[in-house]
Amino acid sequence: MPELPEVETIRRSLEKDIIGKTIFSIDIREKKQFVGDPQKAIQQKVSAVQRKGKVLSLKLSNDLYLSFHLKLTGQILFHHDKDNSLFKNEIPRTYTNKMPAADTRIIFYFQDNSVLYFNDVRKFGWVKLTPQPEAPTSPDILSKEFTIEYIKKKLSASRKPIKVILMDQEFIAGIGNIYANDSLFIAGILPTRKANSLDEKEIKTLYEAIKKVIAEGIEYRGSSAQDEMYIMPDSTKGAYQFHFKVYHRENKPCFNCKTIIKRIKQGGRSSFYCEKCQK
Repeated sequence: MPELPEVETIRRSLEKDIIGKTIFSIDIREKKQFVGDPQKAIQQKVSAVQRKGKVLSLKLSNDLYLSFHLKLTGQILFHHDKDNSLFKNEIPRTYTNKMPAADTRIIFYFQDNSVLYFNDVRKFGWVKLTPQPEAPTSPDILSKEFTIEYIKKKLSASRKPIKVILMDQEFIAGIGNIYANDSLFIAGILPTRKANSLDEKEIKTLYEAIKKVIAEGIEYRGSSAQDEMYIMPDSTKGAYQFHFKVYHRENKPCFNCKTIIKRIKQGGRSSFYCEKCQK
């Protein structure tokens, strides 16, 4: 599932590509994945591209929002056929060699003959047209609301394993399995530790580790697995997968001490850790 760095990378790419463009038509191929009246988005300009947590939102000129959640296998791809002229009275005929694909669920056509494709193999993702952007209520990691004081208050009130808490979108908006594992490794904290067992020094270290890992994930434009479910709007891949600390490194030596990385299951997800470096 794309996490904050992946969705933020998509946001920054789309910000350059689609702001100021007018939506000409919307082709909804999977009705259950679009919520709202699509006609209210027609002839509206994209005025901003926003993100909170894992949700991406396009603000339209009529103050409605198109919000996207990619869930497990969602993709947003952008294409502009600059050789074709502007189509005003018919749907632009912009296609790449591979688009639309069998898993293309929704297509947004712009008046300048550019196209946004929403693909989703598993059909868990969605697009919603609403008066306010769809977004989690918890603080986004990049927001000013995500502070040491906030994380200290939340952790002290829970006996759940710290790894499970980090992935709870009601606690922090945006972090998932990849960056939770690597944050805990950098902080030197076992994923099985109860959240309320962390002292003030450990909480501060964890807070800084989360910020560091998320920033690094954005720097490398997210993580693209072998299945290439996450790719950028121009179809290029992220590179954070070449910089994993412990995630998906089971049975490989720890970068710090050479101890073999272990894997356990927590809440149905895999947790990776070094039993020597993490306490």
